[in-house]
Amino acid sequence: MQHAARLVTVGLLLGGMGWLSAATPPQKARTAAELEEAKEFAPPRAFAKGDNIRIHYTNVTGRVVFVADWKKSLIKGRGYAYQTAELKFDRTPPRLPKPDGSWREAVVVPRNAWAHFATEAAEQFTPKTPGHGIYVQTLATEIVLFREATGAIKSAPFNHRPAAVVLEARYNTEEFALALAHFVEDRLRASHPGQDLFLIVQQPDGHDTAFVLLDLSRRLCVLLEPPRTADDPRGEPQFIPTLAAIGSITVESHGVAMLKNPFSTGARLVNTAAQSLAGLLTRRVSSRSPLPPITNSPPMDLHAWETRLDELTDTRSDYGSVRFLINGEGFFPVLEQRIAEATNRIHIEIGIFDNDDVAVGIADQLRRRSADVDVKVILDRMSSQASARYPPSTPMPEGFKPPASITDHLQRGSKVQVRPFLNPWLTSDHAKVLTIDGWWSCLGGMNLGREYRYEWHDLMAEVEGPIVAKFQRDFAKAWAHAGALGDAAYASTALFGSPSKDAALAARAWPRLRRLYTRPGEIQIRKAVLASLNQARNHIYLENPYLYDSAVITGLVRARARGLDVRVVLPSNNDLGGGKSSNYVIANHLLRNGVRVYLYPGMTHVKALVADGWCTFGSANFNKLSLRTNHEVNVATSDAGITGRLVSELFEVDFAKSHEVVEEIEVDWTDHLADTILTQF
Repeated sequence: MQHAARLVTVGLLLGGMGWLSAATPPQKARTAAELEEAKEFAPPRAFAKGDNIRIHYTNVTGRVVFVADWKKSLIKGRGYAYQTAELKFDRTPPRLPKPDGSWREAVVVPRNAWAHFATEAAEQFTPKTPGHGIYVQTLATEIVLFREATGAIKSAPFNHRPAAVVLEARYNTEEFALALAHFVEDRLRASHPGQDLFLIVQQPDGHDTAFVLLDLSRRLCVLLEPPRTADDPRGEPQFIPTLAAIGSITVESHGVAMLKNPFSTGARLVNTAAQSLAGLLTRRVSSRSPLPPITNSPPMDLHAWETRLDELTDTRSDYGSVRFLINGEGFFPVLEQRIAEATNRIHIEIGIFDNDDVAVGIADQLRRRSADVDVKVILDRMSSQASARYPPSTPMPEGFKPPASITDHLQRGSKVQVRPFLNPWLTSDHAKVLTIDGWWSCLGGMNLGREYRYEWHDLMAEVEGPIVAKFQRDFAKAWAHAGALGDAAYASTALFGSPSKDAALAARAWPRLRRLYTRPGEIQIRKAVLASLNQARNHIYLENPYLYDSAVITGLVRARARGLDVRVVLPSNNDLGGGKSSNYVIANHLLRNGVRVYLYPGMTHVKALVADGWCTFGSANFNKLSLRTNHEVNVATSDAGITGRLVSELFEVDFAKSHEVVEEIEVDWTDHLADTILTQF
């Protein structure tokens, strides 16, 4: 129980990395916990005013002060608001605030008191049934809390949990922090009557002192991250482009690409210009009021709809099965297993192959397997380089040093072959399709990196069956195109190459699936999405962090005006600068027009749409880049089993755990400016 309680604490708190000792003089180079134990520093005092905090440590020789601030929470009526803020060392520390009312002093909850609450929380959150447990994703790891046959609570890393444990609930960092905030509120009020501001101090296993601010009066939970120091594996964001990045954009993406791919590079220029102009002409439209009630009409005729898609997109159905792999813990273990079991080839087309510990772990596995099987990787050069310049939000293992180039790392001492997509006219290969042995594929929203493994909510689809041969053929053409002979090699492969056939696969009865693409001259995904919004008669569910295409937003509004049940899931946070602001503006527009809007706790990177009994999912966001110019791959189907599982496994779960927006979010001109800018992309 004690160990489980400590892990509950880790779910709420982020451990530091010697941050207090780094801020003290060299002769004081010890952790905060050591200093407190030695009585060299008194327990901290904390003061908050608005969206700012000061934490004061004092001893006989002086004071150490840390400060932090965070953006005001704009959303009302969602219980506790969750914020994160990075503490910074104040090199000119102010005096202790005077008790004049502007600064409120927090009650400091020491480690021993919090340990008692954590023990109670472990007992409360862990299911009572033996062999059942919960998954908890933290900022540093992922664990399972479960009960043994005796009723005792045990914990285990997710990858090493007992196979028989049944997981009844999943919590990401934000969800678990908010759940704990609600749990301890009554206990804090009972132990400290009349107080409503608390600073929780904890020292998680293997980490230094960490803090959480709980403001009961403002319904605010702020996780205070320790300052980054020189030895922090996350490092600092590097905003200055390297010569390699500049060279890849100017010389390779345009010069080299034009030489070896003259026809496709020219086609991309024409397509980008035409689609950009067309995108400028679309505007968001509001519906007429009053809004009709939800009519619950019969859904559209799916047979007629599939026939229309044949004509509209000039595509035909393939055949295959689909299993949804949700979040990093659903996808990455399966990927690692498939790589380990591969018998002849591993072919990966990926938008971002990062250089953090998760990506390097996959890279190292590919390097080992390349001694036995054919390993080929196509990565988007610009996206992978850009991602490598920005470290992940969560801490990487102590001592980890990211390689300067993931391409060099993949090829060093191995037989891995790597070819980049060169980004002519700043277009990207945003597809994520991994194909192994010609019979297994996986596609969706996840790249290879820490964000997708630990930090974000996302979706991949495991696909088997005859359709995989088509994905294998797609890869062969993309591989040829990325090589030295470029367009010529692509044409040869397209004309003379042929997909492999497996009689055993063809003999089975498979659901009908449809491949949809965005590429020069083909905006199949956009056509299918907009037509589905117009054709649907009963309900539409959409989830995406980058809902910027005005035509899609208008389609949702008009569907609601026809009496459909229209629901949209957006993230409460966003990795894109200005993304949260734009999401809030769009949420208000949809809300005014009767669409139900849900804010997912944290970042959802899911790209999925359900229109009556038809669904589509894959790499394409609902923005202009994905629907008009980048290379994207989606799968669509009217199969009742697949669509039903997407609704039950993804949408219904996300509706339940998200905050439904019931009144407009406070926004200002800066939010509208961010929305105006992002709408162009």
